Amino acid sequence: MRRNILFIVALLLTHVTTAQVRFGLKAGFVGANMELETNSSREYMLPAFQGGFLTDIPLTKWLAVQPALLYSIKGYRTRPEAATGNYYFVAVYRYNYLELPVNFLYKIKAGEGRIFAGLGPSLAYGIGGKASYIQNGTKAGTKKIRFDGDGKIENESGEIHANPIDIAANVLVGYEFTPGFILSAGYTAGLLDVSPNENTKRLDRSFNISFGFLFPRK
Repeated sequence: MRRNILFIVALLLTHVTTAQVRFGLKAGFVGANMELETNSSREYMLPAFQGGFLTDIPLTKWLAVQPALLYSIKGYRTRPEAATGNYYFVAVYRYNYLELPVNFLYKIKAGEGRIFAGLGPSLAYGIGGKASYIQNGTKAGTKKIRFDGDGKIENESGEIHANPIDIAANVLVGYEFTPGFILSAGYTAGLLDVSPNENTKRLDRSFNISFGFLFPRK
């Protein structure tokens, strides 16, 4: 059995090294949000950004695997339900990640290019972040977001603590133009609770619209 597994792995590695592997860049808009277990506030979309490096590895004529290494901003905005009259209080939470999505794509020819659709997992590692608070239009303060897995409550520590690892599921669709330009749209759903506090729960949710370019292989 072990010999069979090693043989299959060797075949896959041989295929990857001889395939028309292409490398490229990707960047785009992210509409970030979080699913929270709380009734004290309402969550709103946070306009954000992601960008980084992309690899396209053909497996067959129609199938490809597309790993990437991205800098991604996640998070959300919130406004308490009690906000009335001229008083309002807004909080903006930005979580910064290095993210490794690995998407499996099905591609079909359409016009001069190809339509693709796919799905896959992603692994993200938190590298920092910040929460900003605005009261009646004036900045009321900030807190650092630390990815240390500490379960302290924000009011006790003066900081926001988060679990450093996030695992998510992706779906995406797009179009690959003949010169290598890519336009895609996708949705990412976090599967792990990024809050280390047992009294709260935070699951990442986001959609994205991205533009990329795959350089031709020499």
